[in-house]
Amino acid sequence: MTLLAKTRCAVVLMLGWMTAGGVLAQPSSPSRPYPNTENFGVDVDRQEPWFKACMRVEKVKPVATPPAPASCKAFDYYGKRQQAVTSSAEWQGVRACAVAAQDHGVLAMLYANGLGVARNLDLATQYACRAGGSYREVQGRVDHLQALQTSPPGTSYDQCDDATSGQMGGICARIGAGQAEKIRLAFLARLRSQLPAPQVVPFDRLVAATEVLAKARGDETDLSGTARGMMVANAEAREREWLREHLAAFEKGNFKAQMAPSLAAADAELNRLYKALMAAPGTDQDQPDRLAGSTVTKTDVRAAQRLWLANRDAWVRFASLRYPALPPDVLKAMLTDWRARQLDRM
Repeated sequence: MTLLAKTRCAVVLMLGWMTAGGVLAQPSSPSRPYPNTENFGVDVDRQEPWFKACMRVEKVKPVATPPAPASCKAFDYYGKRQQAVTSSAEWQGVRACAVAAQDHGVLAMLYANGLGVARNLDLATQYACRAGGSYREVQGRVDHLQALQTSPPGTSYDQCDDATSGQMGGICARIGAGQAEKIRLAFLARLRSQLPAPQVVPFDRLVAATEVLAKARGDETDLSGTARGMMVANAEAREREWLREHLAAFEKGNFKAQMAPSLAAADAELNRLYKALMAAPGTDQDQPDRLAGSTVTKTDVRAAQRLWLANRDAWVRFASLRYPALPPDVLKAMLTDWRARQLDRM
C-alpha cells in the first residue's frame, strides 16, 4: 500500500470516528434533561429566548426514518456534503444512521439544511436542544436556527459555526482538516499519476517526510489551553497544506511569487531563533526542559528541527528533477524562512 493510500485510509477512519457514535452530539438518555444542559456549569434562565424556543418545539414529531444501513458505522455527514452530488437516498441513509447513533447534532443539520428530508427548522431546533454542549454552544445553535426562519433560501447551518468550547473546537478543527485532506490527497494522487518513473520515488519520499514533519509540528504545539485539540490539528494541517500549495504553484511555473529572503539571510535568522529557544531558561522546576509558559519541550523542538532538515532535503531532491528552473538555494530559502517563522511564533 502506497503512502497516499495509507494516509487516505487514516483520513476516512478519522472522519468516521468523529461523525459516528455521537461524537458530534451527546446521545440522549432518560436521565438527560431537555434541553440538554448537563455541561453548562451554570443555572439556566428559563426566560431566555433560546430556552423558550427549545420548549416551543419539544413535542414536534420526527419524520419516519428508514432502517439504518448495515454500514452505519462508516457514515459521514461531512463527507457527503463534500461530494459533488449526493442523492436523496444517500442523505436518508445518513439520517437513519444518525437516528440509530442518536447523533442529534447531525440530525439538526440534516433538518436545517433539508438534506434527504423536507427542511424543518422546528425539528432541527429540537435536535440542537437535545445535542448538548457548552452553554454558549447550545444557545448559539438555537439562536442560529431561529435566525434561519427569516434568512434567504439556501442559507446553510453547521453546528461548528457556533462552537465555543475547546473540546468542540478541536473536533470541528479535525473535521475541517479532514475535508481539506481529501482535497490534498486527490491533488497529490493526480500529480503522482503524471510523474515520469524517475520522479515517483523522490515524490513519495517528499510526501512521507512532510507527513512525519506534520506530526512533529503537532508535538511542538502548546497543549496547556482548552483549545489544544484545535491547535494541534491546525498545526499539522498547515504543514501538509504548505506542501500542496507550493507543489500547485510550482506545477504552474510560479516560482517568483514564492520568493523568500536570500538563503544566507533566512539561514542566519533560523539559527538565531533556534539558538535562542535552546538557550532560554525554563520556568517549571519540575520540567526544566519545557519552554517557558508552555508544554513544548526543547526535545520536541530539536526532534522537529531534525525532521525539518530531512523534509528540506527531500524537497530539494524532488524539485531538482521536477522543477529544474527553480534554483535549489531559492527553494531552500523558502523552506528556511517558513521554519524560521514557526520558531519565531514559539
